[in-house]
This record gives sequence, structure tokens and C-alpha cells, in this order.
Amino acid sequence: MVTKISKLGQVIDLSKCIFNKRRELIDLGMNYGFLNEKTIQCSQDLDKLINLYMQGSHTTRYRFYSI
Repeated sequence: MVTKISKLGQVIDLSKCIFNKRRELIDLGMNYGFLNEKTIQCSQDLDKLINLYMQGSHTTRYRFYSI
């Protein structure tokens, strides 16, 4: 999934991405266990999204990322 985050819509888009990634992480953890490579990768992706969210408006024009 590729998401474009504009300066104005950044928080809304990131909130949705974080919510969806959290659900995905829970599903992976339940199905594969916490030490599975897929679960760990999803957890790291969620960490990156949360870090972007915490940075807030410190971004410039557009930021693209892929998960």
C-alpha cells in the first residue's frame, strides 16, 4: 500500500494507517505468533508510522512511504 500524506491531511491519513496497521499486527500475532518474521516486520512498520505521527508537522511538502 502506498500512501501520500499532504501537510494538511497528514494527521488524518496517519491515524487511519496506524489503526489499520495495528489491526493487521494483532491478526498476525494471533495467527503466526509474536516471534514470526511477518509479525515482527509488521510491528516495525507500525513503529515507523507512529514515529511519523509523533513528528507532527515537521514534514515538508509531501512524504511518501510504502508498507
